[in-house]
Amino acid sequence: MRLPREGESALKPRALAALIVIVLLPILFSGWLGFRVLLDEQELLGHQVRSLVQERLHGVDTEVQSHFRHLESVLLAAGENLPAETGLQRAFVREHPELRQLFVFAADGVRLFPPQTAPLTEKEARFLERTVHLWPENAARGGRPSGGAGGRAGLTALPRPGAGEGPADRRGWYTWFAGVEQNHIFWWQDKSGRLIGMELEPVRFLSGLIAALPDTGEDAVGYRIRLIDGRGTVAYQWGGHEPDAKEVAVAGLFLSHPLESWKLEYFGAGAVAAGTQWWGLGLLLLAAGGTVLGLGRFLYLEHTREVRLAGERVNFVNQVSHELKTPLTNIRLYAELLEEVLPVDAEEGKPRRYLDIIASESRRLSRLIGNVLTFARQEKGKLKLRPEAGRVDDIVKKTLAAFRPSLAARGVEASLDARADARVRFDPDVLEQILNNLFSNTEKYGASGGRLDVATRQEGAFTTLVVRDYGPGIPKQEAGRVFAPFYRISSRLTDQATGTGIGLGIARQLARLHGGDLTLNQALPGASFEVRLHTPDAGDDE
Repeated sequence: MRLPREGESALKPRALAALIVIVLLPILFSGWLGFRVLLDEQELLGHQVRSLVQERLHGVDTEVQSHFRHLESVLLAAGENLPAETGLQRAFVREHPELRQLFVFAADGVRLFPPQTAPLTEKEARFLERTVHLWPENAARGGRPSGGAGGRAGLTALPRPGAGEGPADRRGWYTWFAGVEQNHIFWWQDKSGRLIGMELEPVRFLSGLIAALPDTGEDAVGYRIRLIDGRGTVAYQWGGHEPDAKEVAVAGLFLSHPLESWKLEYFGAGAVAAGTQWWGLGLLLLAAGGTVLGLGRFLYLEHTREVRLAGERVNFVNQVSHELKTPLTNIRLYAELLEEVLPVDAEEGKPRRYLDIIASESRRLSRLIGNVLTFARQEKGKLKLRPEAGRVDDIVKKTLAAFRPSLAARGVEASLDARADARVRFDPDVLEQILNNLFSNTEKYGASGGRLDVATRQEGAFTTLVVRDYGPGIPKQEAGRVFAPFYRISSRLTDQATGTGIGLGIARQLARLHGGDLTLNQALPGASFEVRLHTPDAGDDE
């Protein structure tokens, strides 16, 4: 994990993007899932609502049919006492305000009322005019009432008197338009074969029909049912809901005969249910979004805190390393001076061996501190090259010579194939640190192979160094991770080795900073690292 540079946000753009994804994806998924569930619920609810509404409308249609059956019973009862004389029949019509007019045909088809042989009243004349298409003697001629529309397509004239075989064939309703007015006649044949018909008074008929329908009570809220007549006019409506001009009916139903041109329309229930569902989904998404946003904020704060603590730790290690570097340099310097002046005791060589250990461990600790400081500068973006003219082989020989005693102590024989002796420009400190990490890696993990081969060569403006050991090697599946900071391969051969896990990563970063790279090549047995550096010709530089 790279720490933030000075002045840089503690949260990387990719980390911020990850947090945004963590927050948005659950919300989007929850929204999509809720939307799909809501659609399914709405479809199911809509089907249930339509089914319930249709049942309710069918119930209204049943009430209308009951009203007509009641009318039939009333008219049949009144017709049983129908007198035979014309004057009494006219008085019968006057005594029954629900009737507009009456007609009677004898069993042989002769019209008895309105009378054919006596003068007609004005009401009787208008009745014959608007019902001319009903009479059996005019049916074959296709008679039509003058001054108004005829009966609906497909309807025929009333049956001839005396026709029919059963009770169902001897009574019925007939509805037709005369102008803009809709008329209703109930007819039947009595036992003597007479054809009797009673035309209902339109206003009283509608009034009686409305009286048979429900009214708007206290419990009639949330819906509105409209009764639409054959002309498309609202004849009656009930329910507490007030639909606006653009609202569409949830369901509709045409009434049964004789009002098959009339229909019922239901408003209200579907829109209310859908609105409730959408509010429910909105509240659910709001709750889910708040929860996920809270989680995202928690992760953001935790990430920021961890980054801050990691920075503080690295700064602390960096400061401690700086503090250790000066006394360690003095220890190493005086240890090397003692090595030069201290005579070797022929009988007892312990002082000299102790001094060798002090010098060796001082150099190892110096390399460790160097890695820590380099890592800290790398994380802060402060690594810089200081190229100068020189020979790569000189640095390789010097570094390898410093490692030979410790390698020999572990049974490793080192060899060098030096072919990079041209004067080029490079950073000797960077190269030395790269080699320190590679040789130290062999010392800790590849000593069991007993051999270290180092080769150098120059090609144009690049110098290549190959460092190979013959130890257990690196598994192929781990090859891409050995350069990651703090990553160490766990195995029987390496679990006892000490190290920070940053050496190879630092070596690769330094090689890339030098215009090249550090790669791991396949080698059996052992591991082979190839360093490639950009080293332009130094020319006459001194």
